[in-house]
Amino acid sequence: MRIERILLPTDFSETAEHAAKLAARLAVQHGARIDVFHAVTLDADDPMMLEKAMDEYLRDVGEDVLDELSKRSEIMRRRGIPVELSTSRSTSASDAILDKVDELRSDLVVMGTQGRTGLPKLVLGSVAETVVRHAPCHVLTVGRDARVSDTGDGFRRILVPVDFSPLSPRSIEVARSLLGSDGDLVLHHVVSNPVLPSLYAGSFVRMFQVDPELPERIREELSSLYDGRGELVVTEGQVVEELLATVESRGVELIVIGTRGLSGLEHVLVGSVTERIVRLARIPVLSVK
Repeated sequence: MRIERILLPTDFSETAEHAAKLAARLAVQHGARIDVFHAVTLDADDPMMLEKAMDEYLRDVGEDVLDELSKRSEIMRRRGIPVELSTSRSTSASDAILDKVDELRSDLVVMGTQGRTGLPKLVLGSVAETVVRHAPCHVLTVGRDARVSDTGDGFRRILVPVDFSPLSPRSIEVARSLLGSDGDLVLHHVVSNPVLPSLYAGSFVRMFQVDPELPERIREELSSLYDGRGELVVTEGQVVEELLATVESRGVELIVIGTRGLSGLEHVLVGSVTERIVRLARIPVLSVK
Protein backbone atom coordinates (compact mmCIF):
# COMPACT_ATOMS: atom_id res chain seq x y z
CA MET A 1 0.00 0.00 0.00
CA ARG A 2 1.34 3.40 -0.98
CA ILE A 3 0.98 5.99 1.79
CA GLU A 4 2.20 9.48 0.98
CA ARG A 5 -0.44 11.64 2.62
CA ILE A 6 -2.34 10.87 5.84
CA LEU A 7 -5.37 12.87 6.96
CA LEU A 8 -5.65 13.06 10.76
CA PRO A 9 -8.96 14.58 11.90
CA THR A 10 -8.77 15.61 15.54
CA ASP A 11 -11.02 17.04 18.23
CA PHE A 12 -8.20 17.01 20.82
CA SER A 13 -9.77 14.08 22.68
CA GLU A 14 -7.93 11.12 24.18
CA THR A 15 -9.13 8.99 21.28
CA ALA A 16 -7.75 11.51 18.80
CA GLU A 17 -4.38 11.28 20.57
CA HIS A 18 -4.41 7.50 20.00
CA ALA A 19 -5.08 8.18 16.33
CA ALA A 20 -2.19 10.67 16.25
CA LYS A 21 0.20 8.01 17.58
CA LEU A 22 -0.86 5.61 14.85
CA ALA A 23 -0.60 8.27 12.16
CA ALA A 24 2.93 9.16 13.30
CA ARG A 25 3.96 5.50 13.33
CA LEU A 26 2.74 4.99 9.76
CA ALA A 27 4.21 8.29 8.57
CA VAL A 28 7.67 7.27 9.82
CA GLN A 29 7.34 3.77 8.34
CA HIS A 30 6.20 4.97 4.91
CA GLY A 31 7.82 8.41 4.68
CA ALA A 32 4.42 10.11 4.56
CA ARG A 33 3.22 13.57 5.52
CA ILE A 34 0.37 14.19 7.97
CA ASP A 35 -2.44 16.70 7.45
CA VAL A 36 -3.83 17.51 10.90
CA PHE A 37 -7.40 18.74 10.51
CA HIS A 38 -10.02 20.19 12.86
CA ALA A 39 -13.60 20.84 11.78
CA VAL A 40 -15.45 23.54 13.72
CA THR A 41 -18.99 22.18 13.73
CA LEU A 42 -22.30 22.90 15.41
CA ASP A 43 -25.52 20.93 15.30
CA ALA A 44 -27.99 22.37 12.80
CA ASP A 45 -31.11 21.64 14.85
CA ASP A 46 -32.24 25.25 14.69
CA PRO A 47 -31.23 26.87 11.36
CA MET A 48 -32.44 30.29 12.52
CA MET A 49 -29.92 30.27 15.36
CA LEU A 50 -27.08 28.53 13.52
CA GLU A 51 -25.23 31.60 12.26
CA LYS A 52 -25.33 33.28 15.66
CA ALA A 53 -24.24 30.09 17.42
CA MET A 54 -21.39 29.61 14.97
CA ASP A 55 -20.15 33.16 15.47
CA GLU A 56 -20.29 32.79 19.25
CA TYR A 57 -18.42 29.51 19.11
CA LEU A 58 -15.75 30.93 16.82
CA ARG A 59 -15.26 33.88 19.16
CA ASP A 60 -14.66 31.40 21.98
CA VAL A 61 -12.17 29.29 20.07
CA GLY A 62 -10.76 31.69 17.52
CA GLU A 63 -7.08 31.23 16.91
CA ASP A 64 -6.83 28.88 19.88
CA VAL A 65 -7.73 26.00 17.57
CA LEU A 66 -4.69 26.48 15.36
CA ASP A 67 -2.50 27.05 18.43
CA GLU A 68 -3.71 23.77 19.91
CA LEU A 69 -3.18 21.95 16.63
CA SER A 70 0.34 23.32 16.45
CA LYS A 71 1.18 22.26 20.02
CA ARG A 72 -0.08 18.73 19.50
CA SER A 73 1.73 18.39 16.18
CA GLU A 74 5.12 19.45 17.55
CA ILE A 75 6.07 15.93 18.63
CA MET A 76 5.49 14.77 15.03
CA ARG A 77 7.72 17.50 13.65
CA ARG A 78 10.47 16.51 16.10
CA ARG A 79 10.38 13.04 14.54
CA GLY A 80 10.95 14.57 11.12
CA ILE A 81 7.38 14.11 9.89
CA PRO A 82 6.10 16.85 7.54
CA VAL A 83 2.92 18.26 9.10
CA GLU A 84 0.29 20.62 7.68
CA LEU A 85 -2.48 22.16 9.81
CA SER A 86 -5.94 23.18 8.64
CA THR A 87 -9.44 23.92 9.90
CA SER A 88 -12.85 24.33 8.31
CA ARG A 89 -16.37 25.39 9.29
CA SER A 90 -19.22 22.98 8.69
CA THR A 91 -22.54 21.77 10.05
CA SER A 92 -21.44 18.18 9.42
CA ALA A 93 -18.19 16.74 10.73
CA SER A 94 -18.29 13.78 8.38
CA ASP A 95 -18.92 16.00 5.35
CA ALA A 96 -16.01 18.24 6.38
CA ILE A 97 -13.68 15.24 6.66
CA LEU A 98 -14.80 13.75 3.35
CA ASP A 99 -14.40 17.12 1.62
CA LYS A 100 -10.87 17.38 3.02
CA VAL A 101 -10.04 13.88 1.76
CA ASP A 102 -11.10 14.92 -1.73
CA GLU A 103 -9.25 18.24 -1.52
CA LEU A 104 -5.97 16.70 -0.39
CA ARG A 105 -6.34 13.39 -2.23
CA SER A 106 -5.38 11.61 0.96
CA ASP A 107 -4.14 8.04 0.78
CA LEU A 108 -5.34 7.21 4.28
CA VAL A 109 -7.57 8.65 7.00
CA VAL A 110 -6.59 7.90 10.60
CA MET A 111 -9.26 8.83 13.13
CA GLY A 112 -10.81 7.98 16.48
CA THR A 113 -14.25 6.48 16.97
CA GLN A 114 -15.22 8.55 20.02
CA GLY A 115 -14.90 12.26 20.62
CA ARG A 116 -14.92 14.71 23.48
CA THR A 117 -18.12 15.14 25.41
CA GLY A 118 -19.48 18.64 25.74
CA LEU A 119 -17.93 19.83 22.47
CA PRO A 120 -19.40 19.97 18.96
CA LYS A 121 -19.24 16.54 17.39
CA LEU A 122 -16.15 15.69 15.40
CA VAL A 123 -14.91 12.18 15.90
CA LEU A 124 -17.87 10.27 17.27
CA GLY A 125 -18.83 6.76 16.29
CA SER A 126 -21.47 7.89 13.82
CA VAL A 127 -18.97 10.19 12.12
CA ALA A 128 -16.27 7.53 11.92
CA GLU A 129 -18.73 5.04 10.46
CA THR A 130 -19.87 7.57 7.84
CA VAL A 131 -16.27 8.22 6.83
CA VAL A 132 -15.58 4.47 6.64
CA ARG A 133 -18.60 4.07 4.37
CA HIS A 134 -17.96 6.94 1.99
CA ALA A 135 -14.26 7.84 1.92
CA PRO A 136 -12.57 6.87 -1.37
CA CYS A 137 -9.42 5.83 0.51
CA HIS A 138 -8.67 3.37 3.31
CA VAL A 139 -9.73 4.45 6.83
CA LEU A 140 -7.86 3.45 10.00
CA THR A 141 -9.99 3.80 13.13
CA VAL A 142 -9.03 3.51 16.77
CA GLY A 143 -11.21 3.42 19.89
CA ARG A 144 -10.68 5.17 23.19
CA ASP A 145 -9.59 1.97 24.95
CA ALA A 146 -7.51 0.60 22.08
CA ARG A 147 -3.97 -0.63 22.64
CA VAL A 148 -1.78 1.70 20.57
CA SER A 149 1.96 2.12 20.10
CA ASP A 150 3.62 4.96 18.19
CA THR A 151 6.87 3.09 17.54
CA GLY A 152 7.96 0.09 15.49
CA ASP A 153 8.89 -0.61 11.89
CA GLY A 154 5.53 -2.25 11.29
CA PHE A 155 2.93 -4.39 13.01
CA ARG A 156 3.92 -7.69 14.57
CA ARG A 157 0.66 -9.54 13.95
CA ILE A 158 -2.25 -8.51 11.72
CA LEU A 159 -5.62 -10.23 11.44
CA VAL A 160 -7.25 -10.32 8.00
CA PRO A 161 -10.84 -11.65 7.97
CA VAL A 162 -11.28 -13.45 4.64
CA ASP A 163 -14.67 -14.14 3.04
CA PHE A 164 -13.22 -14.93 -0.44
CA SER A 165 -14.87 -11.84 -1.94
CA PRO A 166 -12.92 -9.75 -4.51
CA LEU A 167 -11.67 -7.51 -1.69
CA SER A 168 -10.05 -10.38 0.22
CA PRO A 169 -6.82 -10.45 -1.85
CA ARG A 170 -6.68 -6.65 -1.68
CA SER A 171 -7.00 -6.72 2.12
CA ILE A 172 -4.20 -9.28 2.35
CA GLU A 173 -1.98 -7.15 0.10
CA VAL A 174 -2.60 -4.05 2.23
CA ALA A 175 -1.97 -5.96 5.47
CA ARG A 176 1.25 -7.41 4.13
CA SER A 177 2.57 -3.91 3.37
CA LEU A 178 2.07 -2.94 7.03
CA LEU A 179 3.91 -5.89 8.58
CA GLY A 180 7.16 -5.39 10.43
CA SER A 181 10.28 -7.31 9.46
CA ASP A 182 9.37 -10.18 11.80
CA GLY A 183 5.60 -9.81 11.51
CA ASP A 184 3.04 -12.30 10.30
CA LEU A 185 -0.58 -12.41 9.17
CA VAL A 186 -3.48 -14.33 10.63
CA LEU A 187 -5.99 -15.17 7.89
CA HIS A 188 -9.33 -16.06 9.43
CA HIS A 189 -12.43 -17.40 7.69
CA VAL A 190 -15.58 -17.86 9.75
CA VAL A 191 -18.27 -20.24 8.58
CA SER A 192 -21.27 -18.28 9.79
CA ASN A 193 -23.93 -20.06 11.81
CA PRO A 194 -27.45 -18.69 11.40
CA VAL A 195 -29.34 -17.34 14.39
CA LEU A 196 -32.35 -19.61 14.71
CA PRO A 197 -35.47 -19.48 16.91
CA SER A 198 -35.37 -21.78 19.91
CA LEU A 199 -38.07 -23.84 18.19
CA TYR A 200 -35.42 -24.99 15.68
CA ALA A 201 -32.73 -25.84 18.21
CA GLY A 202 -33.41 -29.55 18.18
CA SER A 203 -32.77 -29.84 14.45
CA PHE A 204 -29.84 -27.42 14.15
CA VAL A 205 -26.75 -29.02 12.62
CA ARG A 206 -23.33 -27.34 12.35
CA MET A 207 -21.70 -27.18 8.92
CA PHE A 208 -18.56 -28.84 10.24
CA GLN A 209 -20.73 -31.81 11.26
CA VAL A 210 -22.36 -32.00 7.85
CA ASP A 211 -19.01 -31.76 6.02
CA PRO A 212 -16.03 -32.69 8.25
CA GLU A 213 -13.59 -31.98 5.42
CA LEU A 214 -14.80 -28.41 4.97
CA PRO A 215 -12.24 -26.79 7.36
CA GLU A 216 -9.33 -28.35 5.49
CA ARG A 217 -10.67 -27.25 2.10
CA ILE A 218 -11.01 -23.71 3.44
CA ARG A 219 -7.43 -23.75 4.77
CA GLU A 220 -6.20 -24.84 1.34
CA GLU A 221 -8.07 -21.94 -0.24
CA LEU A 222 -6.66 -19.52 2.34
CA SER A 223 -3.13 -20.76 1.69
CA SER A 224 -3.59 -20.06 -2.03
CA LEU A 225 -4.17 -16.36 -1.24
CA TYR A 226 -0.98 -15.82 0.78
CA ASP A 227 2.45 -17.43 0.53
CA GLY A 228 4.11 -15.58 3.40
CA ARG A 229 4.57 -16.30 7.09
CA GLY A 230 1.34 -16.55 8.99
CA GLU A 231 -1.46 -18.62 10.44
CA LEU A 232 -4.63 -19.93 8.83
CA VAL A 233 -7.66 -20.00 11.12
CA VAL A 234 -11.01 -21.57 10.26
CA THR A 235 -13.83 -21.47 12.78
CA GLU A 236 -17.60 -21.77 12.84
CA GLY A 237 -19.96 -19.44 14.68
CA GLN A 238 -20.99 -15.79 14.82
CA VAL A 239 -18.56 -13.84 12.65
CA VAL A 240 -17.78 -10.81 14.82
CA GLU A 241 -17.48 -12.81 18.03
CA GLU A 242 -15.14 -15.33 16.37
CA LEU A 243 -12.92 -12.60 14.92
CA LEU A 244 -12.64 -10.73 18.21
CA ALA A 245 -11.80 -13.97 20.03
CA THR A 246 -8.94 -14.53 17.58
CA VAL A 247 -7.67 -11.00 18.25
CA GLU A 248 -7.35 -11.82 21.94
CA SER A 249 -5.99 -15.34 21.61
CA ARG A 250 -3.36 -14.52 18.98
CA GLY A 251 -2.10 -11.18 20.29
CA VAL A 252 -3.23 -9.32 17.16
CA GLU A 253 -2.22 -5.63 16.90
CA LEU A 254 -4.26 -4.59 13.86
CA ILE A 255 -7.33 -5.78 11.95
CA VAL A 256 -7.43 -5.21 8.18
CA ILE A 257 -10.91 -5.81 6.79
CA GLY A 258 -12.70 -5.12 3.51
CA THR A 259 -15.80 -2.95 3.27
CA ARG A 260 -17.68 -5.08 0.72
CA GLY A 261 -18.69 -8.68 1.06
CA LEU A 262 -19.44 -11.55 -1.26
CA SER A 263 -22.45 -9.89 -2.92
CA GLY A 264 -20.18 -7.17 -4.31
CA LEU A 265 -22.69 -4.49 -3.32
CA GLU A 266 -21.38 -1.31 -1.71
CA HIS A 267 -21.57 -1.36 2.09
CA VAL A 268 -22.92 -4.91 2.35
CA LEU A 269 -20.12 -5.91 4.73
CA VAL A 270 -20.11 -2.47 6.31
CA GLY A 271 -23.00 -2.46 8.73
CA SER A 272 -23.06 -6.21 9.27
CA VAL A 273 -19.46 -6.97 10.15
CA THR A 274 -17.02 -4.12 9.54
CA GLU A 275 -19.02 -1.52 11.44
CA ARG A 276 -19.39 -3.84 14.42
CA ILE A 277 -15.68 -4.60 14.36
CA VAL A 278 -14.92 -0.86 14.22
CA ARG A 279 -17.17 -0.28 17.24
CA LEU A 280 -16.07 -3.23 19.37
CA ALA A 281 -12.42 -3.97 18.65
CA ARG A 282 -9.89 -2.97 21.31
CA ILE A 283 -7.20 -2.59 18.65
CA PRO A 284 -7.00 -0.39 15.53
CA VAL A 285 -9.08 -1.41 12.50
CA LEU A 286 -8.12 -0.60 8.91
CA SER A 287 -11.12 -0.63 6.56
CA VAL A 288 -9.96 -1.39 3.01
CA LYS A 289 -11.60 0.01 -0.13
